[in-house]
Amino acid sequence: MPGPETPTDSPLTLEDVMSSPSYLRLSTPALAPGAPAFPFDLPQLDPQTHRPSGKRVRLAGFVGVRLVALVFGSYT
Repeated sequence: MPGPETPTDSPLTLEDVMSSPSYLRLSTPALAPGAPAFPFDLPQLDPQTHRPSGKRVRLAGFVGVRLVALVFGSYT
């Protein structure tokens, strides 16, 4: 099955992208299953307004307390 067509106004071809070290880095998992996640924090949302409450939630705060599932995606 052929890949997608490259737009005529694109400065890159599909081959350029697929052979790019940047693409390879983005498409290669940096963590193995079971490895600790990178430390980060997110703004805590107010449950009533769904706006930032001014507090932060740190992923590290859940270590040894409970399992955390991180889901990234688009629901559009």
